[in-house]
Amino acid sequence: MSAVEIKICGITSVEDALAAADAGAAMLGLNFYERSPRCISLERAQEIATAVGGRAKLVGVFVNMNVSEVLRVARAVPLAAVQLHGSETPEECATVAAEYPVIRALKVDAAFSTARASEFAACAALLLDTACEGHGGSGRSFDWGAVDWAGIRAAVSGARLFLAGGLQAGNIAAAMSVARPDVVDVCSGVEQEKGIKSVNCMREFVAAVRAAEGQEQ
Repeated sequence: MSAVEIKICGITSVEDALAAADAGAAMLGLNFYERSPRCISLERAQEIATAVGGRAKLVGVFVNMNVSEVLRVARAVPLAAVQLHGSETPEECATVAAEYPVIRALKVDAAFSTARASEFAACAALLLDTACEGHGGSGRSFDWGAVDWAGIRAAVSGARLFLAGGLQAGNIAAAMSVARPDVVDVCSGVEQEKGIKSVNCMREFVAAVRAAEGQEQ
């Protein structure tokens, strides 16, 4: 099977971006949601983009921002993909998708269903995350076994599946064995404090993902 890709989200500094890339992250998440403690400015994002120099893909995380503003920021950084993490509609996703791959984040709550996921089948990817007020980064996991993973894959056959929500080195093997995601997305699980990454935790997380892959083969 193909190697599971790793996205380290909530990158706020050049130092953490370079450390994440060195650890083996294929994607770095840059948060532009102003209410997030991990939100960064456009200027900081551009500094990170220059420093990383294409060693990892930069994904912008947006929550209910006007689509025209999303595109303005994405072009200015520049970003490789856009993650929409609020209540964005399929139509808004399609507008952004005309220019950038869209990762549509969905909360796994009482309203979540295969039908809900299928509304965003045209997106490049779906990201399943724990329901929380802060739109991600809660450090809490959802019940992976309660999700109809096969049904979702069938409903969005053209989209990749991202798994997020409370992931860390100690639980990633169990999460992967149930969900079998294409990409795992970690944020608080590799932090020493909100917005500040731990180099050791990032390395341990990547190692745990690779070890879990070896067990599945």
